[in-house]
Amino acid sequence: MRTLHLDVIMDNQHSYTIAYGSLPQGKHTFEFEVNDAFFRRFEGSEISEGQVSISVDAEKTSRFMALLFGMEGSVKVACDRCLDEFFMPVDFEGTLIVNFSGDAEEEGDNDNLSEDEVMNMKPGDTEVDLAQYIYESICLSLPMQRLHPNDNEGVSACNKEMLAKLQELQEEAQRVRNENSPWSKLSAGSTARTAKRGNERECF
Repeated sequence: MRTLHLDVIMDNQHSYTIAYGSLPQGKHTFEFEVNDAFFRRFEGSEISEGQVSISVDAEKTSRFMALLFGMEGSVKVACDRCLDEFFMPVDFEGTLIVNFSGDAEEEGDNDNLSEDEVMNMKPGDTEVDLAQYIYESICLSLPMQRLHPNDNEGVSACNKEMLAKLQELQEEAQRVRNENSPWSKLSAGSTARTAKRGNERECF
């Protein structure tokens, strides 16, 4: 098994490619590192910073190449509760089949894989760019709700000042909704009519 360590060159868009055309059949191992500049390559990225180590165990045949990914590290995301950014751990394992012959899928080699796990290459292609797959895998490894973890005493590490401010804004928004609700207006109108009838009776 051959191991290739590829240091990331952020200005080089081919930093995350595997040149399978010149790769002999058999097993190989690749290693990648991604950092802040990697995530800046993706416009509108929900991740602002990060450091993730990626290992790829590859096995090439005459028709396709199976890639087994392992990703570990951490990325900075916004907390859904207090909106402050914090580093969340990344731990991902996944499989990608790079089909460069056009017949691997027909013979049932990929029956247990989803469409997202199969990359069909065009005739004449000799390398595969893994940057998009790496980015999407890191994003998918994160939970839907991203919250600051609790400390050793079980207390949330969220920004308490921000939580207090958000609570004030929520209470103010609720007050405005209550004042503008149809039931509130009906209640106010009913109170006004009752007060008017009371004044009229006093006049008599």
